[in-house]
Amino acid sequence: MEKSLARTSRWLALATLVYPVSICWSEEPLESTEDASIVTTSVEHPESPTIAPEPTHTTVARPLFQHTSYPAAWTAAQVSNRPILVYVSMPQCPHCTKMLDETFVSPGMSELVSDSFETLQVGRYTHATLISKLHVKWYPTTVLVGSNNRVLAVIEGYVDANTLRHRLELGIAAAHGVTQTR
Repeated sequence: MEKSLARTSRWLALATLVYPVSICWSEEPLESTEDASIVTTSVEHPESPTIAPEPTHTTVARPLFQHTSYPAAWTAAQVSNRPILVYVSMPQCPHCTKMLDETFVSPGMSELVSDSFETLQVGRYTHATLISKLHVKWYPTTVLVGSNNRVLAVIEGYVDANTLRHRLELGIAAAHGVTQTR
């Protein structure tokens, strides 16, 4: 009995640690609830449902990482003439999770990334061949690749929002052949 309880406790602890990371790896697009109407039940009359008011905004945010494979990101980069941002992470990496939860969601960062890059998130085990070709040694690593398939910048490890913004701006300038001074 005690062994069973110990196993269950360990499993719950592991599930608690892994669950937030597994959300970031999901290759499935989030389901849109734009067309779904929300039905609530009135407190005074539980049997009579009422329809919740429609949301006032109709814009749906694009996912931060738009592509699920490098060939798809490269094809899109050819059309849009934008560089590719490849975010490389690995399972249960606290720095990878911190970068996703803090750096990429900081004010203005998601707009800069979505508007300026074709984006791709890859995992150490799910995209091992690509990671090997990019010579990734540290996690997380952010690689900027030009539409000509040349590496523009490699940002190794966790970086804060201001540092990442500066490095991304330099990568954008390098992709478009613009000299940038500060």
